[in-house]
Amino acid sequence: MEHTLTLPLISGYTAALLGTMQVALMMTVGFARRTAEVSLGDGGNDVLHHKIRRHGNLAENAPIFLILLGLLEITGGQQNIVLGLAVVFVMARLSHAYALSGPGKPVVARAMGAMGTLIGVAGTAGALVWQLSMVQ
Repeated sequence: MEHTLTLPLISGYTAALLGTMQVALMMTVGFARRTAEVSLGDGGNDVLHHKIRRHGNLAENAPIFLILLGLLEITGGQQNIVLGLAVVFVMARLSHAYALSGPGKPVVARAMGAMGTLIGVAGTAGALVWQLSMVQ
């Protein structure tokens, strides 16, 4: 099967969106640190702890997802699958960030964020394996 290189536009836009989210979450941590007068760790402050975790969790999950998504897209993965996986992952990360944005947020939002992240990463990995098997 012959393959031509595809410009990864969906992955690029997804990376830009997730990068913007990362900066926004990082800034909320910085502002919360200043307010709580805590320069390292969370100082036992629950609000700061939640902000640190939502920022850190995105930083932990976004890179592997973006690598998988970009590889899937440039190896010729179906655009509707690439876009669908990107939407699932971004929505999951938004749900997770919302759930950890303060006390009293619905636990279901965090569960949806975690499940959507799992589906996004595992689905993209599976689709990439399938795509690579078709390219060879």
